[in-house]
Amino acid sequence: MKLKLSSRNLVKSALLFFSLFLYVNLSGCQDSLEPSFKEKDIPYHVKQICKDEYKLDVITQRSETTLWIYLPLAKILDKDYGVKEGKIFDEEMTDKLRNILNTVGRVFVSSDKAPEFFALWASDINIGLDYIIIGNVLDIKKAYAESIPWTEINKRYVIKLSVNPEAIQDTIGRHLKLYNIRLPDFLAQQMVQRISVEFQGEGLKKYFKVEKIDGIFNNDAFILEYSIKPLVKPDKPIDVMKEVLNTVTYCLKIYDFQDFSRVEITDLVTQDKIVLNKAAIWENPTEKKF
Repeated sequence: MKLKLSSRNLVKSALLFFSLFLYVNLSGCQDSLEPSFKEKDIPYHVKQICKDEYKLDVITQRSETTLWIYLPLAKILDKDYGVKEGKIFDEEMTDKLRNILNTVGRVFVSSDKAPEFFALWASDINIGLDYIIIGNVLDIKKAYAESIPWTEINKRYVIKLSVNPEAIQDTIGRHLKLYNIRLPDFLAQQMVQRISVEFQGEGLKKYFKVEKIDGIFNNDAFILEYSIKPLVKPDKPIDVMKEVLNTVTYCLKIYDFQDFSRVEITDLVTQDKIVLNKAAIWENPTEKKF
């Protein structure tokens, strides 16, 4: 199978589709939760439940802050990907990932202590393609407690999709790059993803072309830059910088993250730049809601 899109366009396709793909139906799972698991046994139980209940052979590893789950697959993309509109992911693959996400949630909410994050890393070992879902465990617990809706959880997952020749024939996860996921880095990636989805979604894509959006957390600062070019004049004025700022503010507030000094945002098209300290960010109103 030949990939018909560049890795950049693959990521764009995934971001626009991920909220539909990652919806997890957890109705009834509360009643089937097993007794509490010990933190040290979490990797074993995730692996065992996936095997016993779903016939899935996953590889689980643990870094200090993160549970990593590796799933080698025969294919990730649908057979009609690039041929039929809307056909992106293989249905069997999506079912497998849903089952793993269900398992992860069940184990986390019934464990004595869970890691801060999990990363579900699926690889197409035939063509060399990595699909990674990174989630915050506290988000999962809040969703089980019904304090936030699952539609919002889907937006909080950080999705990464990339071509990777090292994945070819890797049945044991040799090419995984394990590291400790930290909340500020996770937030920077989520900010970028939310902005990408917003401006590439149905409401705005006819008005703007997204060329680049980057974001990092460095030296106590969230630093974002973007190139979002106007295509046609929208029906009502849209302030791109304001929309980006609102998304940044929203992400920081929903996680109540205050361990930063400032936010820097640069518009690479207009060369406009704003630098706001923490107090200014906390005073910035945002209309974004769950």
